[in-house]
Order: sequence, then C-alpha cells, then structure tokens
Amino acid sequence: MRTLKIQAQRATPALLAELESRGLIRPLTPPPQAMTVALERQVVERVELAREESGPWQMLVVACNRSRLTCLAAHNDIESWLFFADPASKPLLYVVAACAADEFTKRAENGALTESDFLAVEFAPNDPQTSFFTVPAGVLHDELTYAGPGRAPVFFVPEPSRMTHTKVDLAAYDIRVTPPC
Repeated sequence: MRTLKIQAQRATPALLAELESRGLIRPLTPPPQAMTVALERQVVERVELAREESGPWQMLVVACNRSRLTCLAAHNDIESWLFFADPASKPLLYVVAACAADEFTKRAENGALTESDFLAVEFAPNDPQTSFFTVPAGVLHDELTYAGPGRAPVFFVPEPSRMTHTKVDLAAYDIRVTPPC
C-alpha cells in the first residue's frame, strides 16, 4: 500500500481566491448591491440554482435594510436561514406571527392585530447557536433591521426553487420593532 501525506493549508482569502479561479469552489459572498442596500429597501438575489434533474433547489442572498413591517409572508415548504455576515452589521430581526396563518390573516383583515400577535427576534451574525435555522412551511414571517445608519444585515437562504409565496398585507398598520431591554 502506498502512503500519501497531504499537507493541509490554512484557509486564507488568497487560497480561496485561488480555488475559485480554478473552479473548485464558489464562495458565498454578497454581491455589491447587497453590501450597499439603501435604507428601507431589501435586495434578494439568487446566488445558486441546482439543475432540475438533481432537484429544484436554489440559494438566495438577502440584504435587508427595512425597519417598517409592511407584510408577513409564508411559503409552502421549508426554507433555511444562514446568517453569517460582517460582525459589524446591524442586527437581523426575524418577525413572525404568533398564531396560525389563517387566524393571523383574519385578525389583520379585521384591524384587530395587537403587539401580542407578533414575535420579533434579534439575531447577531455568526453565532453557531442562533444564527442558522429553518423556517417551517406555512409560518408567516419577514425580516427587518433597525432604522438608522450602519451596514445592513446580509443572510443566505437555501430553499426549494419553486415555492409558493402567500402574503398578508399589513399596510394599514405602522409596525416597527424596538431593541430588547
């Protein structure tokens, strides 16, 4: 038997650039428009799309600099959130309906929503215990950040490429999230 000893190399930006130039990897880096998303705007861009024959799957990058909640949305399948980003980014806010989608929709349409109908979670990037999770099908949610200057949070979403998207319009409400005490 022939023994081979392969020397490991530490990952560096230069080494990853070399691997990328050789077509061996594709780094998950936000595009320039995600790094400079304007206040009260959001950028969603497809980064990867799997071939149909291997299963419909895509990777999105989302840069969110909105501070006002105007809708919640749900999908018909699971999506994952990977919040690895510049540690200096503003926090990512995950806002979710505290009740089932049909009940929440009725309450929204009747003008009966209150603060207790929402949960808002503030995430910091790169936390191995909290920054990576999945959202089950049918859960109404949206993402925001706090108003003001600073780098918008950017996160990645691997998900099926043909999910449906159901929205609940919240334009009749002025909903903003405040930081935890």
